[in-house]
Amino acid sequence: MINLSRSAVGTGLAIAFALAWVTGVRAQDPADLPCFDPFSEPYRTPLSGDGFRFELFGEPREVAPRNRRSLQAWDLGVAVGSPGVDEGEALPFVSLYFWEHPNEDELFRGVVVGLYNELLYARSPRGLGPFEFLLTLENLNIPVAQGEVVDGVRVDDEELLWGWVRPGGGFGYRTPLAPFEQDNMLSISATLEPGYCYFDDGSETADDYRVPQDTFDLRAHLKVRADALRRNLLELPHQGWAFGVDGVHGHRTNWERWGLNGAEDAREERDYSFVAGYAASATRVPFVESERHRLVTVINGGVGGDLDRFSSQRVGGGPHAVGEEYDSTFRPVLPGAAVDEFHPHHYATLIAEYRWEPIFFTYVSARGAVGYLDRDRLRGGGRVTREDGFFTALGARLTTGFAFETRLQLDYNYNFGVVRRDGYGAHEIVLHVSGEL
Repeated sequence: MINLSRSAVGTGLAIAFALAWVTGVRAQDPADLPCFDPFSEPYRTPLSGDGFRFELFGEPREVAPRNRRSLQAWDLGVAVGSPGVDEGEALPFVSLYFWEHPNEDELFRGVVVGLYNELLYARSPRGLGPFEFLLTLENLNIPVAQGEVVDGVRVDDEELLWGWVRPGGGFGYRTPLAPFEQDNMLSISATLEPGYCYFDDGSETADDYRVPQDTFDLRAHLKVRADALRRNLLELPHQGWAFGVDGVHGHRTNWERWGLNGAEDAREERDYSFVAGYAASATRVPFVESERHRLVTVINGGVGGDLDRFSSQRVGGGPHAVGEEYDSTFRPVLPGAAVDEFHPHHYATLIAEYRWEPIFFTYVSARGAVGYLDRDRLRGGGRVTREDGFFTALGARLTTGFAFETRLQLDYNYNFGVVRRDGYGAHEIVLHVSGEL
């Protein structure tokens, strides 16, 4: 029986949140599952996919083993900034996620939003061993005009309706990595991505703003992913490391001067390139034996040449999913900023997080972050200049099993370096709930 008095703090609220999630899970044959005592020492964290038996309020419960090779999930939530960017103080989001990895010769990964989609299909024909062919598709098709953010204010004079569709195909290499869970692998791929980019003005676009021309955009993309992370019951990174690198070179076939009075030099942006990467780790806290305490760190960085607002890697706030999924760590996150607020030519971010596990389905985290990147700044006479800047942020997170077999995450961050309403600093709250389809 679980003795709640043995917990370091009261966990009644977390238990109430997660009760429906825990009690709703049943194993087909509970007698075959190992027993688990959430308050035993030395404590061992239940890992993703594990099944086990335990007692809650004197009643026997079971968590069934889960087939992690096939997953269909949904995620919805909202990111709120205070003070926020004009017209963007609350941003709802929703997505579907698909992972099908039935064997070592086939993989499908999909993030489906509708307005944005990211799909990968890889297959190794018989006789090719770890070598494989790949098909990819990415698109961004937001049906409203978007303006860039300068010093926390959206610049309506330069708003544009723009988007792209980018299929791709290529060749790659994929092999398992220790600890040899189905998502622990090294992959190296080279793809060609012929895309189409389109542009139109918005209702607030200035009369002297020259809209970019629609154009074909051919990219060569080298991609490396290595994942050796073992994840816990709620898919948070528990032990191990991951890293990735992307190198992209693009060519626009039809690109002329654009911007206010045609100020942007198209000759320098017709061909562009960038390199971006990340490294993440999850480890024990030094000198602490219990697995209830973990340290998670991630570094993101990138640099490019001849980039503009349409070709650069976006950096901003929003959902923070370091190591929670095979390819989730690539997106650079700057806690406390608005989603996709910056489009830098170079950037580096570091996030360090301490995580405590009071009970096996609840995790409480504290984090610090620092970032360095170039951003647009507004100077006298309405002149916009490009300047390097440092950012620091502090935050906390609650991740817990929730009602109806879902997972709830509540994030709070404060960024000291973003500009809002002629001052520095902004709060961010991100709430999202996810579950399997």
